[in-house]
Amino acid sequence: MEIINKKNIDRSEQAFLQLKREIISGQREPGSVFDEKKFAEQMNISRTPVHEAVMHLAREGLLNVVPRRGTFISHISMDDVRQLYEVRLMMEPSIARIAAKRADQTIMKQWENYFLSQKEAEIIQEEEVLPGGKSLGVFPDADAVFHLFLSESTQNRFLVKQTEELMTQTQRIRCLSNLRSKENLLRSIHEHLEIVRAILAGDGEQAFQASWNHLKNSSESYDNLISNRTDIKIQMF
Repeated sequence: MEIINKKNIDRSEQAFLQLKREIISGQREPGSVFDEKKFAEQMNISRTPVHEAVMHLAREGLLNVVPRRGTFISHISMDDVRQLYEVRLMMEPSIARIAAKRADQTIMKQWENYFLSQKEAEIIQEEEVLPGGKSLGVFPDADAVFHLFLSESTQNRFLVKQTEELMTQTQRIRCLSNLRSKENLLRSIHEHLEIVRAILAGDGEQAFQASWNHLKNSSESYDNLISNRTDIKIQMF
């Protein structure tokens, strides 16, 4: 287990980030028991900051704390997937529209170059430093970082908070379903480029439509592919 160890964060935050990354990436399977004592030993910290991290992650819906039974990694169902994309379709196209007016054009141009390089390579090659000096953090790929950048461009802290929660669940679904085919990746890169170019052109309506198309396609891909597979860790109800 690769441990997050940054000097500028306290032990509770360190435990929170490490455990969150393990849950999002699928290292900890849905429904499995989480042992605070064992995790504290692995992190070489006391149980108090671990317990604080558990309470935080329970509020985010990643852990279920059941009195007198224990703490469990939360499940994700197909209904969760559908509800998640329903919310994203209502919210994120409007974020893209606002970003067309407020986004930092220099950083947006960096995102365009980033996606062009991915398109040319025909594969997602994750980099340590992303456009705007961002890092992956707890997320396994740059998709979440890009969508978070769009929300931050609105300069609306409520939208940023909601987007962070949506990206956490979206990335977890992606890892659990393992649907990252080359075809889907290339389509996603193309759709991201359409969003970026609309924003660079200052065209809010085109940015809205490009974002809506991207999310609608993603939603349909999950709905179609997950329903026809039995090797994934998402409940079919």
